Amino acid sequence: MNIVKLRKLTYEEVTRCNRCGFCLPSCPIYLVKGVESASPRGRNAITRAVIEGRLQWCEEIEKSIFSCLGCGACTANCFPALKTRDIVFRDRECLVGQGLYPKIADRLAQYILEEGNISNEDNEERAEWQELIKGIPEHYFEKDRAEVVYFVGCVASFFPLAQKIPASMATVMEKAGVDFTILGGEEWCCGYPLVGAGMPEKMEALIEHNVEAVRGVGAKKIVFTCPSCYHTWKHFYPEVGEYLSVSEFLVGLINEGKIRFNPLNIKVTYHDPCDLGRNSGVYEAPREVLKAIPALELVELEKNRQFTTCCGGGGNLEMVDPELSGKVADMKIGEIRATGADMVVSSCQQCLRTIAGRARRKKIDLIVKDITELVAEAIAD
Repeated sequence: MNIVKLRKLTYEEVTRCNRCGFCLPSCPIYLVKGVESASPRGRNAITRAVIEGRLQWCEEIEKSIFSCLGCGACTANCFPALKTRDIVFRDRECLVGQGLYPKIADRLAQYILEEGNISNEDNEERAEWQELIKGIPEHYFEKDRAEVVYFVGCVASFFPLAQKIPASMATVMEKAGVDFTILGGEEWCCGYPLVGAGMPEKMEALIEHNVEAVRGVGAKKIVFTCPSCYHTWKHFYPEVGEYLSVSEFLVGLINEGKIRFNPLNIKVTYHDPCDLGRNSGVYEAPREVLKAIPALELVELEKNRQFTTCCGGGGNLEMVDPELSGKVADMKIGEIRATGADMVVSSCQQCLRTIAGRARRKKIDLIVKDITELVAEAIAD
């Protein structure tokens, strides 16, 4: 991305910012840092000034642009619905071209392109989470042909805290009689971290490989427990089947009578993941799943649906500035505790890691579960 392309794609959009400030109370980074350059309004002003030649790309601009979570809360609170997230991601491409970016992103890109995952692990170990399910043979969920592909994602494949998500999801699908497979070592990173790093051009090989892997098993549906994978396939991949978030898929199983629930006498609140809610438009499906569980009481966060507060784990911020990411998570945890709920449920492996990890670090007694875990606990035999 160069300045000429940035001007073509962005200038008309960025000039629609009238500096009203309605975005400020919704931006977690601005609320933590309290400086204009950390706000959506400030980033838009910076972008416009660079396009108009009044500013040059520099390290201070790099810090501003790469501190954005990409959560989209600013757009939800903006009267002209300015797409600041898209503007910021284009800025990152320009900054990468200038060599002005967090160099840890080079290591991330290397891991993804060489190993197929964000963790620099042997990609053949992607399906090791199956060991959490007792009584099944090795590679039990890896089939040559299936109606449904379950695309697990890097975080749930390799991070122990999140591996209970695919274990729960696979258990639920097995009980529901779903003809599904996972891709195991043939699943590569979806590429979304490269978008956040300002390096989307490096995604091409990943997209080509994953598409061929899905086509190879003849699947008609691809199901995602990771909202970022879901968002990426919906927006960057060609259409090779029906793409469904886990909640949308579970609603279908419930409506078809393929899963039934035992009562769970608990009070829960639901956290909307940014890439599932604001960035993909899926709000009601997770709530339909929760409301289908008898005796469960759902209480909403003060900020919910399109106005939800990011957990702090978006936009590669945890990699770039973990302290800032943690302070955003602190705000989220405060909102959760104010509901009086017994636990917080979400539909995102990164949200689970960020919220649960921060609560543990701060020694806060908080139960955090993915929606797949709750469904697996409540499902009737």
